Amino acid sequence: MSTNAPPQTPSTPIRAIPSTLLSRTAPTIPPASRQYEPLVKAVLRHRQYKIFLHSGLFGWLLVTAWRIWSGGDGEIWLLPVRPSTLAYTVVTFGVGALPIVVLRKSHLSAAPTPSPSPSRTLGSAFQRRSTFHALFTYLASSLSIAALHILITSAYDATADPHSRLSLFVKSRKHPYYLNGHLIYLVLSQAFIAFACLVRNVLLDRFAVRWGPALAGKEKLESFSLARIVTVALTAILYSLATTVVYLVAFAFARSAVLPALYQLPLVPRLLRPFTAHFLRGQWTPLLLARHWSLVRRAFYLALTTVGLWEFVESSFDAIAAEPVAVAGHTADPGLTLVSGITSSDLYLKHFAYAELRDFASAESPEASTRRTALFGDQKHTPNMWVALARESLLTLGRDYQLFLRRGQPAPPPAAPAPASKSGTPLPASAKATPLLRTSVFKPAQSSPLRTALDTLASDGPLATAVASTAEAGASHIPELFRSVMPSAPPSASPAAVAKKAEENVAALVEGTKSRWREALRARVPGLVAEAWGHAHAWWTRPRVHRVAEASLPNRHVDALAVEVLCRLTCASLKEDAYGVVQRDIPKIIEALLSFLTALEDYQAELNAKYALPPPDVLATLPAKDVAEKETLAMEAARASEVCGVVTDAIKEGIVQVVRTFGDKLAAFKFPLRVAKKLQGFVDYN
Repeated sequence: MSTNAPPQTPSTPIRAIPSTLLSRTAPTIPPASRQYEPLVKAVLRHRQYKIFLHSGLFGWLLVTAWRIWSGGDGEIWLLPVRPSTLAYTVVTFGVGALPIVVLRKSHLSAAPTPSPSPSRTLGSAFQRRSTFHALFTYLASSLSIAALHILITSAYDATADPHSRLSLFVKSRKHPYYLNGHLIYLVLSQAFIAFACLVRNVLLDRFAVRWGPALAGKEKLESFSLARIVTVALTAILYSLATTVVYLVAFAFARSAVLPALYQLPLVPRLLRPFTAHFLRGQWTPLLLARHWSLVRRAFYLALTTVGLWEFVESSFDAIAAEPVAVAGHTADPGLTLVSGITSSDLYLKHFAYAELRDFASAESPEASTRRTALFGDQKHTPNMWVALARESLLTLGRDYQLFLRRGQPAPPPAAPAPASKSGTPLPASAKATPLLRTSVFKPAQSSPLRTALDTLASDGPLATAVASTAEAGASHIPELFRSVMPSAPPSASPAAVAKKAEENVAALVEGTKSRWREALRARVPGLVAEAWGHAHAWWTRPRVHRVAEASLPNRHVDALAVEVLCRLTCASLKEDAYGVVQRDIPKIIEALLSFLTALEDYQAELNAKYALPPPDVLATLPAKDVAEKETLAMEAARASEVCGVVTDAIKEGIVQVVRTFGDKLAAFKFPLRVAKKLQGFVDYN
């Protein structure tokens, strides 16, 4: 038998033994953009249709009032249901309500504008592009409403005054291009109303969501109710009346002073005379008010309807935008949906997630207890749901805590790193570098006698250098008293220094001119007018104490919700956390909350010490102006304390709940000394 025979191949192939012990990585918590945000946006879209319905009903009432006021003589009770009325209602909604809703939705902000004074608020607003978008929207809407009003008037008011049929030019054969003053007055009135409403919304910070009782769950705001309609009506009447009076004064000044001044400029009269020459003639401007009172009344009614429609739409949007949203109950895992929601980058949607998570943490039904137990014992995700929730909540509170310590100011830029050598290790301070020789190491070539003589007589030659050194040596022996009168050459300045000096001189010249004009104007203005102007300027530019507090705590409502969520889930974990996942994070949670509370209480103590009213006997000795100023500051300090109280009350209530729930079991945890002293006060109180 040969030993070199090939080995036999087995009939059954060899393969690895299968095993079910596979290393599978646990999935992470899905992002909010995929898990939570689509559900909330669907609910918000449905609520948007509710705003459309309410705005359409309000616009229908306005169009019906227009038709009746424009001369609906017979069968008035049929006017609301006529096809023409319904068609005008649709157009009114399209040009008056729909643009405002789209504007508010696109520029919605969850945090207020951090500006301490009205001047800073308005100045910062007009530095953003969104403000100009809003101005264009308001102008387009107001002018469209004016065009619709003119169309209704010309179509259904055959017996109206001639100015009611507003055309672009007056009916004159001699001057066919004279502009119709009534149309100009009405159009400018609507433009002024649009600008005034925008300024009002900016000063009220209307584009920021007004989180309040609706978010706290204490009451539900209704967007369409009798009280809201009455409030909108009163606001529209008062604001329209005020803006109409201001517009009358501005229009009279423009006709009496601005237009004649334009005719004094070169080349401008040639452009204006064919269209506006008739405005220079006629009666005195105040007398024209009596002759054209019907036009003023019409403009006021148009402004009233415009402001009323906008105010109703915006008030409805304010109420619905802040109403809580509950979507987690319709999902398979509500806890996972809410934990995913609080990680959203959109602060507006994050508010809704925390508000629903607070209700999830405080519900007392057996189903809610089961859901919380599943959240605490989650092992399907990495990190698990409680770790993700606690980490995101503490990060949110930590960022806002640091912002509060900076009083709303942005974080300072990071310090520049120290320069290092190319090898990566810095040079020691004691090491000295070897000096580098900058001279030539070769023997210089011999020059001609003529070249040597010319170099000697040159300005930088040996002869000039010797003379200069001799002069300096002689000047060193001159006494200091006489050395000050010696002529000295001015140092050569760089072009950048010269340009900077010129800018400073021009700025000083402009500032000096302004101050001289200001002093001359102040000398000619009566005392009462100057005093009123001083009060108005101080009101316009003075920083408000409560606005500084609002800028320091812009996200105070979401901070309060995060505190409530952490404390309520911590209390629920005593019975529902079977693995003790929450207990290891209790010291970290309490330390973060008490640190935030200490900073808030220190700020409130600072406000009370700085702006508290003096005793009544001291107030009696002060002038009335100082008393009014101190009362104003004390009221603003009280409002600032209310701003801080949103987070302060939530932290105090949450710590009290934790202390009452755990009791003596808190002794098992270790806290820093300052945190332990603060926590001991809550333990002694309970």
